[in-house]
Amino acid sequence: MSTEIPHAAEFRVTRERTHVRRLLAVNPNYFGTAPGLGFEAVLDQKGDTTYEALSCVSFSPERDRLEATIQVKRSSGYGGPLCSAGTSEHVRFYVSYDEGATWDDAGAASASVHDIPAGQDCEKAAQLPLSYVVGVNYQPKRKWCATPVLPLVRAILSWEIMPDPGMPDQTPIWGDVREVHVQVRPRRWILPDLVDSLKLSDAAIAKLPPYLLEELPSPIPDPGPKLPLPLSAVAELYAGGEKEHAVPAHRFALPHLAATQVAGTMGVTSYVAPANLALESKIDLSEVLKVLESASGDTTYEQIECVGLDNNADQIVGTFRVKRPSGFSGGPCTAGSKEYVAYWADFGSKDCSYTYLGTVEVATHDYATIPSGGLCYAAPLTVDLGQFRKGCDTPVIGRVRAVLSWGTPPSTTNPNAVPHWGNRIDTHVQLRPGHAYDGVARITLVGGVESSKVDGATGLTLPGGHIAETGYALPDACPFAGQVTLHGPLDPALVGSSYRIRVRNITAGGPVTDLTSAFFVVDQNGVGSWVTPGASGWIGWPTWSSDTTGVLGMFTPGGDDLWEVQLEVGGLGVVDVRRVQMDNTLNSSIVVGDPDNAGDLNLQTMGQCRVPKAPLAGTFVARDEHFHSWSFSVLGGPTGTVPATPVTCAISPATQTPAGGQPFSIDLSALASCGYVVRLGITDRAVVNSTGFGRTAYVDRGICIE
Repeated sequence: MSTEIPHAAEFRVTRERTHVRRLLAVNPNYFGTAPGLGFEAVLDQKGDTTYEALSCVSFSPERDRLEATIQVKRSSGYGGPLCSAGTSEHVRFYVSYDEGATWDDAGAASASVHDIPAGQDCEKAAQLPLSYVVGVNYQPKRKWCATPVLPLVRAILSWEIMPDPGMPDQTPIWGDVREVHVQVRPRRWILPDLVDSLKLSDAAIAKLPPYLLEELPSPIPDPGPKLPLPLSAVAELYAGGEKEHAVPAHRFALPHLAATQVAGTMGVTSYVAPANLALESKIDLSEVLKVLESASGDTTYEQIECVGLDNNADQIVGTFRVKRPSGFSGGPCTAGSKEYVAYWADFGSKDCSYTYLGTVEVATHDYATIPSGGLCYAAPLTVDLGQFRKGCDTPVIGRVRAVLSWGTPPSTTNPNAVPHWGNRIDTHVQLRPGHAYDGVARITLVGGVESSKVDGATGLTLPGGHIAETGYALPDACPFAGQVTLHGPLDPALVGSSYRIRVRNITAGGPVTDLTSAFFVVDQNGVGSWVTPGASGWIGWPTWSSDTTGVLGMFTPGGDDLWEVQLEVGGLGVVDVRRVQMDNTLNSSIVVGDPDNAGDLNLQTMGQCRVPKAPLAGTFVARDEHFHSWSFSVLGGPTGTVPATPVTCAISPATQTPAGGQPFSIDLSALASCGYVVRLGITDRAVVNSTGFGRTAYVDRGICIE
């Protein structure tokens, strides 16, 4: 991927870029990316990376999170300056456990981007490209440690046009597609795993109690304990192996010898342990130390390739690639080894110096084989950058450095130190604008959406709203469903004050009640815990070290009413009031008395048991008070892969049907003779549990193709 950026005078934003939505509204296949819709392409433009491109895709086994790093290459072409709405870089993730034969849609995330003048940092280096990271939480399929899970991940980057769900083969207009293999943490061992590993005969299996074999695998990763192999065992493991698995002593001995070092003042006896350890393992320690002293920055086994800032999750994320199957101190049923990634940043220091932010540990292991491109790991570090935040009239561009070191932690005092095994990488990032710390208590997020983007009267989202956790761009007038989480600033000036959240049902009336339910927080080490308010809902204001996202409380009111949320601070009274419109109703049937929320599907088979391979007519109902879209899909068939089944309808998928139903036809001509299910999906606009968008209700009807 090229990141070369021509001189500004040579660059002009094209009309197609500035008018992309208008052009697609007239012709959805204007750029040739949507064939088969009955429209002729006007311009053949697919996967254009002139403005933006994916530089890395990875997975964090420790946090079960998919990450994508985006390089924004230009100073213009992104919809306007920082104080404007700008545009979005969307990434949809897919995961395959069968090398691309089938794909799971893992969800989408977005980064907000703007026209930011090109400049230089304090060392006169160009600030472009800017590195943005987006990610989604993902619960992978797991097996126990003797059966490694190394799935294929595909990320589709698309500027301004969200990649459609369930379509892993789509091509973006501006953007690109990247695939990598990743590693999933194993699950706990269960008895069926033992049966499988022992390769018992059918007769032996028949003697086992049936319930043993019916034990379901746990989705929870195995916490261990997984013990590290002693140095002697590691030396034996790598002795006389095939060339692909050969590992030199100055590689595998490093973490073991470093672990024997004693901090502080050391006497002669302190050196006995490493010397004996080397002798027992038949290692020439003097030769090992000689090589380590003369070599540094070795990327034979691993290399950090990207680093960027996730403005949605407030995380610095580095991506490194493991290149070889061996050299990581043991297989996945052992503790393996540690890759350390240390982060440094400079957001405008007076002396152009880096500040140490923290170090992330990632476990890596030996495998019998790994894919040809290696395995890509993410190392996210949650950071508190609130002190550097400014208003949208002043873009904040920072320098970020990531240092990767295998076996031993990198320096926390010298950003220029080079590790023995690993490397470092620098980039520039743009910090999202916001309130500087001002000592004012407020609700910053309502139901996962910036509070300024939720209407104070209707409780629905306003234009330009996003889901904070993923950056997902919301349509206008979205209600809320499920759990409503409330966040506030992590301003140090508020520490020591107390607050409480109070709520009131405006639609039904009634008194103001205290919110006393427990809520979940995550500390700076990524460890989660539940916090319960005290009497009458009072609790101390959160600190970043204990609650990195500033959760103030959460409630799940249910129903479809309008609620008022009040923030009260001790000694000050109510300091902020917000509203949320709930909508927890989404029907997949006709409900008497509720014409606004309805779903139905009728196929005109004329009572036939088998229908011909031809267009099939029918009617359907897809309605919701906060309607978003309808969709059709066909499931089943002899192979599980269903050919295209175009739908003809007089209304677009973004228009809900009349209450009496809408005629349509679906073309079954390409289907093989078999049984199928025609599925109608009805999706609403609800912000779900403060982290997701849109619930979908399904209506299924079975057919048999002759």
